[in-house]
Amino acid sequence: MGKMLQRAVRASLFDRRAYTEAFFDDDAAADGALLYAGTAAVVYIGTLAVNGVLGAFDVRFLLQVVLAFLMGWLILAMATWFVATRLFGASMRRPQMMIAMHGLAPLPLLLEIGGSVVGGIGLVWHLAVVTMATREGTSLDLQRSVVSVLIGFALAALVRALFRIPFAVFGF
Repeated sequence: MGKMLQRAVRASLFDRRAYTEAFFDDDAAADGALLYAGTAAVVYIGTLAVNGVLGAFDVRFLLQVVLAFLMGWLILAMATWFVATRLFGASMRRPQMMIAMHGLAPLPLLLEIGGSVVGGIGLVWHLAVVTMATREGTSLDLQRSVVSVLIGFALAALVRALFRIPFAVFGF
């Protein structure tokens, strides 16, 4: 657990070695899932605490937040991999490597607890960390890495918006 968190902190501070370690670590994707799920839970509970409504805690909504974070991570990683390899000809063969490397990026999203403006800063920071992971994993230049991530982010945002509809139907 400590290794995973230390690597995520280093990645959030743009330490290139953290991405290389994740690339060669068979457990990195599972670690990423734990990091994203944990970040989602902390953001949900932290937001309730900051707004003084901890009594409004709802396990179903917590599950929805965790699933949204995990879906967003996986869709962003897969879409970024697809754009990087198909559009820009990057040589990363296995999309699992992109998933593992993007799994280091959730910590800046903790800033969502601070509200819209601070959360927006956290989102930009998160996308910068994902861009660095994409650049390190694919050896693309910065511009192509940014475009790959932004297209992936747009797709992830669209899919997350579409998946909110079924949650509304079931009363979540």
